[in-house]
Amino acid sequence: MKRRCEESVPLLGPYLDGELPEEDLVWLEEHLADCDPCTARKNLLIAQAEALRERAAARVRDVDLGSVADAVFARIDREGPRTAPPLSVWGLEMWGAHRAVLSAGAGVAVAGCLALALFLAPQRPSPVMIAQAQATGASIDEIDFENHEGIVMQNGATTTIWVDDDSPVQQ
Repeated sequence: MKRRCEESVPLLGPYLDGELPEEDLVWLEEHLADCDPCTARKNLLIAQAEALRERAAARVRDVDLGSVADAVFARIDREGPRTAPPLSVWGLEMWGAHRAVLSAGAGVAVAGCLALALFLAPQRPSPVMIAQAQATGASIDEIDFENHEGIVMQNGATTTIWVDDDSPVQQ
């Protein structure tokens, strides 16, 4: 078999199906015009395709499809309706392939929630401040942010400071 014949044989199927690109089509038709073995191979493929079509048509003519619908409905009546698979099977089929991505996403979501909780949590006094307060006997009972014009009241060992956020800053 010549080199041009080796290159043309794989193109015969798409050529006969009408799916060969234009540049290959021109080349193959030129080759088939000059090469008797490749033309014989093309004619053999055409004859095989025609024989298959005739055989398939003959088999279809011999089959009675009129009772197919009745057979399908009889089988449905005999077997009953199909039930849906259990939820566990559905979950495995739907989400099993994406388990790694979903786990990573859930981990990121949990980490984000923890970070947000730490960020928004009220600040507690440090152990140093608690120790100083205990050493001096002072305690913070109440902080009120109403309009009290910076009044400082002392009652025994407890000092209450009223802070006014509406008054201008004085220097």
